[in-house]
Amino acid sequence: MLTRWTLFAIPMVAACHTSMSNVDADNGNYNCAAETRADVWQIPLVKKGEQTAMQFSLVDAMPAPPIRGDNTWTLQINQMAGGVVGAPMTGASLIATPYMPDHMHGTPKVVNITAMPTAGQYQLSPVNMWMPGLWQTTINASAAGGPSDTVVYSICIPD
Repeated sequence: MLTRWTLFAIPMVAACHTSMSNVDADNGNYNCAAETRADVWQIPLVKKGEQTAMQFSLVDAMPAPPIRGDNTWTLQINQMAGGVVGAPMTGASLIATPYMPDHMHGTPKVVNITAMPTAGQYQLSPVNMWMPGLWQTTINASAAGGPSDTVVYSICIPD
């Protein structure tokens, strides 16, 4: 006889399976080469914020490229005005949220953010991407009395 827990758990487990279009038929691994939504991995990985008030540069990642599990990122944030990159954004408040859009879930770990000695640099750790597939890490940044901006890094994690 099926219990209520079983009836709840079966659909939840099924929902977390990897999209079959990105699974390598030979070995069952997630095929990041077929993932068209991921950013092309490089250091630095530079992006303008959605409001173009800030430029975000992922200047270091440990390990690189990111792996399944805990990762540490160093982010450089600079002010922008009229499309021109300006001074480092010091004293910013940041929130980083890893999320798996295909499975509609995040991660159980909170990303800790620490200002680094270099002006405008922040360390994010752990950036936990605990299962294979596409992860979108949204970073919301705001400066006291200044602009706010958002960037999304899309990273594919193989098995």
